[in-house]
Amino acid sequence: MSNHAEKMMIAVFGQDRPGIVARVSGLLAEMGCNIEDATQTILHDRFAGMFVVQPVKESLGREQVLGALEDGFQGEELTFWVSPMEESAPPKPAQGTTDPFVLTTIGPDQLGLVAGVTGVLSRFGVNITALRANVKTEDVSQWVMIYEVDVPKSVDRKQFREALYGKAQELDQRLSLQHRDIFETVHRV
Repeated sequence: MSNHAEKMMIAVFGQDRPGIVARVSGLLAEMGCNIEDATQTILHDRFAGMFVVQPVKESLGREQVLGALEDGFQGEELTFWVSPMEESAPPKPAQGTTDPFVLTTIGPDQLGLVAGVTGVLSRFGVNITALRANVKTEDVSQWVMIYEVDVPKSVDRKQFREALYGKAQELDQRLSLQHRDIFETVHRV
């Protein structure tokens, strides 16, 4: 029997400034929480970070972790969310049953842009593994979105491409779909 507490997912949101990750990770280390996975980004000057932690003490619970983080940032504009992670996650496709692609759209911003593209991806059972919108370009009138997706090998690639390019045309977007290996080779400096 393990003497570890259940893994937890921690989300942190608030006004961005230097030192947030250092302080959050420091508080987690003091509590005996090992960070197993983490990601963070900045959205309109707002910090958004997520951490998966494995507490080393069985007695450490969600309320203690949340309380320590809130106390550690008392009076500062940060919001924390802590949730235990259930062991029975939905099954992921077996490795090798999908191909990684990078999908890029460029064009004017408009209502329903993300919904239009993701609707096509959803219809074909394509999983989005990362998404960046509003990537800066020299032309501020152009809105760039980059999706990293896993396309099931069972998907009819011709129908998938036709649906994507059709939606892009409808949304006045230029679209590029490249296997991740090709994308990385082309964009390697």
